Amino acid sequence: MDYQLIAFDMDGTLLSSRKEVLPSSRAALGELADAGIAVAICSGRAPVMIETHAAELAGVRYAICGSGAILYDLAERRVMSRRPIDAALVRRAAEVCGRYDVTLDAFSGEGFYYSACLLERAADYGMQDYVPLFDRLGTPAGDVWAPLLAGAPTEKVDVFFADPADRDRARAELDGLPLVMTYSERSSLELSPLGVDKGVGLGELAGLLGVPMEATVAVGDADNDLPMLRAAGLAVAMGNANERARALADAVVADNDHDGCAEAARLVLAGGAR
Repeated sequence: MDYQLIAFDMDGTLLSSRKEVLPSSRAALGELADAGIAVAICSGRAPVMIETHAAELAGVRYAICGSGAILYDLAERRVMSRRPIDAALVRRAAEVCGRYDVTLDAFSGEGFYYSACLLERAADYGMQDYVPLFDRLGTPAGDVWAPLLAGAPTEKVDVFFADPADRDRARAELDGLPLVMTYSERSSLELSPLGVDKGVGLGELAGLLGVPMEATVAVGDADNDLPMLRAAGLAVAMGNANERARALADAVVADNDHDGCAEAARLVLAGGAR
C-alpha cells in the first residue's frame, strides 16, 4: 500500500517521557515528508501547545487538535475548522464536576484556559509534567468555568480529578449526554462534542487532502487514540501503548523512548510490510 497520510499522537508517542521529540523521530518526519507523505499531529493538545514544538516538527504541516475538534494549519498558523461544545452541555459538566476535587483546562481556538491552582497542586492530579507548558502558554483563571459559562466557545474540556474513582462517578453522571468522554492521563476526563474524536479528525483532514482512508496511518498509545487507530488504513501502537491500543494495532513498534516513531515511519515507507 502506498500510504499518503500519517498522523502521530503527541504525548506517549511522538514525545518521549521527557516531553521531547527524539532525534530519530525528527529525522523520520523529514523522511516521510520527502517521500511525499503528508504528516500530521493528532493530539488532545491545543494548537498553541503543538506550536511550542514547531522547531522539532520539520515536515509536519497539519495538526488535528483537541482530540479532533480543531484542525490547524501549522504553516499558516490558522484554525481551519473548529467544533465547539454546546453551551448547555458546558453548564451541566460544570454542575457535575464541580462536586469533586478537580482542576481543568478548556480549549478555545488556538489557545486554552487553565485553573490557576493547577500550578500549585499539579501532583495531586497527576499533571506535574505539564506545569511548564501550562505556565508558559495558557491563560490562568481562578474559575475556568466562568468564561465558558459566560459564552466563550470551547472545543474541549479536560477535567483532572484528584481521585480517579471520582472521575468514574462523574462520567456515570454525565453518561447519556451528547458528549464524547475519554480517559487520557492518570485521572483525566476529556469532554468533546458528540461525533468528535481523533478518528473523525483524521477523516476530516484526509477528506480535505483528497486521501482515501485506506491510505492513512495512525500511530498512538492511549484510549483517546483508539478512534483514529480504528479509522486508519494502518494502525500502529507504540511499545508503551495500553492493551486496548495494542489490540487494535496492525503493528506494534518500540516505545516512545526507544525510537518507536522512527520504526513506524520505516514501516510506512516500506508500504506497511514487516
